[in-house]
Amino acid sequence: MKIPIGAAGLMLALTACGGAAGAGGTVTADANGALPVTIGYTALGAGYSDLYTAQDYGIFAKHGLNVKLNRLNDSSQLVAGLASDSVQIGVGVAADTAAAIMKGADLKYVAMSEPHYNLEMWASPDVKSVAELKGKKVAITSPGSESDFGLTALLEANGLKREDVTAVFVKGVPAEVAALGSGAVSAILTQPPNGTESREKGAHRLAALSNMPFPLGAYTVQSKYLQNNREVVKRFVAAEAEALQYIRGHKDETVKSIQKYSGVKSTELASYAYDFFLDVWAKTPAVDEKVIKQAFDEAAENAKTSPPSDVAKYIDNSLTTS
Repeated sequence: MKIPIGAAGLMLALTACGGAAGAGGTVTADANGALPVTIGYTALGAGYSDLYTAQDYGIFAKHGLNVKLNRLNDSSQLVAGLASDSVQIGVGVAADTAAAIMKGADLKYVAMSEPHYNLEMWASPDVKSVAELKGKKVAITSPGSESDFGLTALLEANGLKREDVTAVFVKGVPAEVAALGSGAVSAILTQPPNGTESREKGAHRLAALSNMPFPLGAYTVQSKYLQNNREVVKRFVAAEAEALQYIRGHKDETVKSIQKYSGVKSTELASYAYDFFLDVWAKTPAVDEKVIKQAFDEAAENAKTSPPSDVAKYIDNSLTTS
């Protein structure tokens, strides 16, 4: 059952023209009193069920938002999308936005939905442990993606180095699943339910990373946009808080949204993904400063530079209480 839409008739005195903000400008409410905003997310799977359900079951509308969800091809497009204003709120790997901040981008972290890795490793039957991946190929998505960081973390947690395996970058989860099925690689690293499909071709789950902290579901905005449209972002954070609670209490509805947005038709696989993500999703949208510091440390290590000493200035948690 959908949540009633309570935003109709709500008109906000925001000055601008044309509705959506341009280059960080101020937005104006539409004819129904809702504030338009485009949210960009960076991966296919169940991880962004907070967004899916908020859209499908009226949570965004309840908070006076007219939301367009825009799935970007990979995490490298997130900063570009924010800079071009093709998305106003972006969510993805925080190390990417941290790297941009260290290069001068003026961004703020305003919410977080996934403070852990949301990945599983699926492997061919002959690979019985992570240690047995030494000398073998592993398919992941683009450089700088969650799976890129996750592969390094998983290998190191099992006594291996990154150079002990060959990372094969492919474009998208379907290509990963195909590579494992054809024997071109020995393992893949994906979020469920999409990568989980590989079990139908004989693969087995080698590892889950849901217990490992990682700055993943970090919602980011341009500082100028936040300054000019604080009400929009405040309403988004309130909707996000409700959505994070909603998905925990509405499995059937969330599973339907997972099927709709991930493209996986199997209710069993979508249900499997839901159960997996219960250990990944945050319970509140508050941004964890320790996890963001991890993002800056990782970005600095990749850039062979020093991270900022104080990351708190890049976080605005006041929206969760204001």
